[in-house]
Amino acid sequence: MSTATRAVGRLGLSRPEFDEWDAAALTSLAACSAASLAVLYHVTDVAGTRNEFVVLVTLAVLVAVAARPLSHVQATVVAVVILAAGLAVYLSTVPQAYIEALSVGRVIKDMVALLTGFPILRLPAAGHWALAVAPGPTFLAWYFGARREYVRAATIGAGMLGFFVLTGDSGAVGTLVGVLGATGTIAFSTLGQYGGSRRHLELVAVVLAVMVVASASVTAVPGGRSPLLPQSSAPGSLVSADDSIGIGGSISLSPKVQFVVQSEEPQYWRVAAYDRYVGDGWVRTGNPTGGDDFGGGPAGTTRTVTQQVTAKRTLDAVPAAASPVDVDGIDAARTGFGDYVPRETIQANDTYTVQSEVPVTTRLALRTAGADYPATIHKHYLDAPAATQRVRDLSANVTSDAETPYAKAVAIEQWLEANKEYSLDAPAPNGNVVDSFLFERNTGYCTYYASAMVVMLRSEGVPARFVTGYTEGQRVAENEWVVRGVNSHAWVEVYFPDVGWVRFDPTPGSERASEESSIVSSARQQGVEGVDAAGSQNGTWSPPETVNGSDDATTPNSSTTTTPIRVGGRIAGPDEIASPGALNNSTNTTNTTAGSVTDPASGQGGSGLIPTLPGPETLTLWTVLGAGLLAGLRRSGLPTRAYRALWLHTTPRGTPAERIDGAYQRVAHVLAHQHRPRRDGETIREYLDAIDAPQPARRVAALRELARYRDTATTEDAQRATHLAKQYASETARIASLGRGDSV
Repeated sequence: MSTATRAVGRLGLSRPEFDEWDAAALTSLAACSAASLAVLYHVTDVAGTRNEFVVLVTLAVLVAVAARPLSHVQATVVAVVILAAGLAVYLSTVPQAYIEALSVGRVIKDMVALLTGFPILRLPAAGHWALAVAPGPTFLAWYFGARREYVRAATIGAGMLGFFVLTGDSGAVGTLVGVLGATGTIAFSTLGQYGGSRRHLELVAVVLAVMVVASASVTAVPGGRSPLLPQSSAPGSLVSADDSIGIGGSISLSPKVQFVVQSEEPQYWRVAAYDRYVGDGWVRTGNPTGGDDFGGGPAGTTRTVTQQVTAKRTLDAVPAAASPVDVDGIDAARTGFGDYVPRETIQANDTYTVQSEVPVTTRLALRTAGADYPATIHKHYLDAPAATQRVRDLSANVTSDAETPYAKAVAIEQWLEANKEYSLDAPAPNGNVVDSFLFERNTGYCTYYASAMVVMLRSEGVPARFVTGYTEGQRVAENEWVVRGVNSHAWVEVYFPDVGWVRFDPTPGSERASEESSIVSSARQQGVEGVDAAGSQNGTWSPPETVNGSDDATTPNSSTTTTPIRVGGRIAGPDEIASPGALNNSTNTTNTTAGSVTDPASGQGGSGLIPTLPGPETLTLWTVLGAGLLAGLRRSGLPTRAYRALWLHTTPRGTPAERIDGAYQRVAHVLAHQHRPRRDGETIREYLDAIDAPQPARRVAALRELARYRDTATTEDAQRATHLAKQYASETARIASLGRGDSV
């Protein structure tokens, strides 16, 4: 490259010719851009706006290339206009309540929330937000890339990536790919400007490989795993109020008591509800600063259930019967989904009181509830873009005979119970967990069952959500239950107009109860502390048999008496009452001697029969690492030395003359390493005399001379020459190993 060309490059202008350094810089810029765009692509894939995203990003790149003649100021103005227009369109898609509350302070709060770990998928209309923010920065980055101003382009790409690192959406692998891309863009463009050589290219490859190796042990992303290993889905804890939860992979259930509940009746103790399925988990959407109400609380008849909860271990959630309306004894905040979260961790022996409004209805009311859903319910609980076509087809087939939303819910619940096997050792599938569970894996536990039922229901136009918490636990007195780690659970809530959310549980109850009992019994035998409380070691309490002469009906939980429910002016019969958890079969409300905290395992799933490959990002890192290692090895000379060491001890092949010549080449290599190479114009005899070569080397040289100039080489001569060459190489290596000579 000429001095003039390099000078032009230093001025930040386009170089006259497009060379291999430009190609390398643009490839690296593509990797940097892809790292941040992959985050937005995932958001749009979940939200159902993937095709629009691909079109917008492609147009942004094409327009950027065409806009090369624009000045920097003009291009920046275009990028700002594109971003502003996108955000304006986004604001038109969010709830009206958010627009009404919009202010400078609200915007600042939301930005701070995003930059301190608020995931993009929790934003309302997250798919439209991704469409809004992607084109502008992409246009500007590739405008500079098209003008071969690579440092500016890499700065914009790295800035986008940094934003997604702060929101927590960019994982370890994606972040590393982006950092490598930005580094490569700057390095290759600099080498192109200043006349880099192949040696410099190898040095860059080594540096990038070192970055990959370093990231395997130290990652910039909190909680990240080694980026060199395929990432598998790891389940989140079912007993926290986190805003997201992963599903998939083996889990380990704790037998220790988490809390004790004094309540008028047994319930599922709900912790959190989730509305957005993301393919390998669930998130709760909502504005960063709160204020949304996606809960859709009880819309019909309810009864008040009071619970007093005493923690036996630290809790970061507020387990309570659905739907809680008041909490006393702790400082807790109400979420937009109708649950409470503690502002501070609940400590062991802390006690709080909860009042919940439990919906009460009848099966007849559910069958005739219709599908006139409120706008909020329709917006947040009917969308299922992550449902594959075969999931939709299966859902339609399972519910083909169901004419009402309630009948569809029962059909799907019963189909899952009958056709899938319960196991805590379910392997972690790659990709869409529901799709894999329904068609490729036969085993799963509660999160698999509940996720599948929600997605299938939404595919059929029935609003449903994914819920986590605890089953009722072990009953130890008339109004007291001990809840352990093994009782943590996931289930489904289905929305019915004029009723509210009604619980369905597709996980096979008997298998789950058996597994829980086995875990607790084993822990007791091993002397694990904290397994029992409030007399739970004495067994499950049963109510005494009494003769009840009243005609009052009770709920299907036979051990619990409640206020009579009237339908049409008369007392409802047991078959007509549909209390939560008693909508079809009773296997899912069985009390067990176990209770539960779900402690996720390390995220490693069971050994599936289907081999899987790492994702494209991981393969990219392995490619970078491999290229760097090869470049480093080449620079070190180790492969050449290793090959030569092996070559020295192999037998030459061919005709006798070729074998003799090969033997001499090996001897000459050893002599050159021990003394010096033969100079130009120096004959072999002169060379051997000058370095005072030993007799074995001289004898091999003499045999070569006879073979070449007298054409008298025989098989015996070839055998003698190869034997002498091996002997000489071995002896030289032995002397070197004893420290009395140089290494061969």
